[in-house]
Amino acid sequence: MEIIVAILGSGALSALISGIFGIIRDRKAKKDGVHAGVRQLLYDKIKCLGRRYIAENEITSEDLEDLIDMHKIYHDDLAGNGYLDHVM
Repeated sequence: MEIIVAILGSGALSALISGIFGIIRDRKAKKDGVHAGVRQLLYDKIKCLGRRYIAENEITSEDLEDLIDMHKIYHDDLAGNGYLDHVM
């Protein structure tokens, strides 16, 4: 029992808790970075494809379905902004 009290009083527990919260914070930051990266890649892909289809004035039904699916993921699942709505 005295060892537990000594550990608690020595600051080891607070260092352990601080370390755990640091790990959690780092994982969240990494996840947020991956999330933002995927969102940016989808933004660029949708913009490029959309402009190409508009310039060609032609799109296949399969390509349209893929573009709509990408836009839904970008807009709804990845919390993208509305900048691509005009392309869609």
